[in-house]
Amino acid sequence: MSNPPEKKTLGRVVKHTEMPDLSKSFSSVLLAEAITSKRTGMKLTLVDVSQALNISKPTLIKIEKGDVNVQFFNVLKVMEYLGLSFSLVSDDASHHNNKKVNDEQWY
Repeated sequence: MSNPPEKKTLGRVVKHTEMPDLSKSFSSVLLAEAITSKRTGMKLTLVDVSQALNISKPTLIKIEKGDVNVQFFNVLKVMEYLGLSFSLVSDDASHHNNKKVNDEQWY
């Protein structure tokens, strides 16, 4: 009995990239690597995501390269679509001493 012919896939196969170490200090490159890893782990192509979110493929490529000139709204859209989120944390020592801040100190 012969083996069945190999099934050919249309388009390119998405190769999964490893998730970066998210305990490192935040950077646009770290965020870009996390987005790329999540997308490839979900086996989604650049075209899949760009079409689903109605953003251009070049914009998505810029996001995955860590380009800081991309509109933040587009980065958030991609993150939400992929199921990624982040938290804001302050590493400023003044936020750790439990001082009360009144409205007059905000500007």
